[in-house]
Amino acid sequence: MNWKFISLIMLLSVTSPAAFEVQTLNASAVALGSIASLYAGSSNPACFLTDETLYLRVDYTRLFGLTGLDYYQAKGLWKFREQRQLGIGFKNFGNRIYQEKTLGICYGHQLKNLLALGLSVQLYNVAITGCQNSTALGLSLGSVWDLDDDIQVGMLLQNVNSPAIYGQYDPLPECFLLGIRYTPVSKIDLCGELFKDTEFPFSFRMGTIIRPLPFVELKLGAQLNPDRYAGGISLYLKGIYLDFAYQHHQVLPYTLYYGIGYGF
Repeated sequence: MNWKFISLIMLLSVTSPAAFEVQTLNASAVALGSIASLYAGSSNPACFLTDETLYLRVDYTRLFGLTGLDYYQAKGLWKFREQRQLGIGFKNFGNRIYQEKTLGICYGHQLKNLLALGLSVQLYNVAITGCQNSTALGLSLGSVWDLDDDIQVGMLLQNVNSPAIYGQYDPLPECFLLGIRYTPVSKIDLCGELFKDTEFPFSFRMGTIIRPLPFVELKLGAQLNPDRYAGGISLYLKGIYLDFAYQHHQVLPYTLYYGIGYGF
């Protein structure tokens, strides 16, 4: 292990990007300030696909542009009935010394056109060289209210069963997310989200989507406490979704996120 990697591990102990604390890898959501409760393919199992029956997606990032902090995910969503949806996903973070893996399944059920409810189950695994692997099971609950054609509210409770790895030594993040999306005109979305991790103070996130062309979305986002900003672009080309996002950090270098999806 060289001196750069040793320095990196010491820095991570302060900034804590690992230990399953990255809320979403979805490049489209990251560009909106990491809002994770409002859009399908992010974190809320109650967020339904719109025009697609089957949606497949892969996202990738190298946190802070640093070697050894590669993070990727693969996810699929299947709307097998008009009001029911299943999903499966896999995440991997780390390097030869430290790795986090997450395997998850989710189910969503839409009640008429007003309310959707969702449940997801995640199997978390940590592998550290020289230590015994540890696994935990987490349960998350989500809901989405369509108040009218222009206003949508999403709520997500992550890890409501208080899972922990290595016994109770390292509890996993328990989070509450409450988001709202407002579409004043067809080419603009305004969204905000209140985020609370039980270990940290409240954080507010906000984002804007601008659609200058039918196949282009420009996105801007920000977080307060900690203060960070983000931005990106999404392209939709004959069923193909291409997403790119930039995320700022107060201390460490910026992070770039990439995503590609296909809807059937």
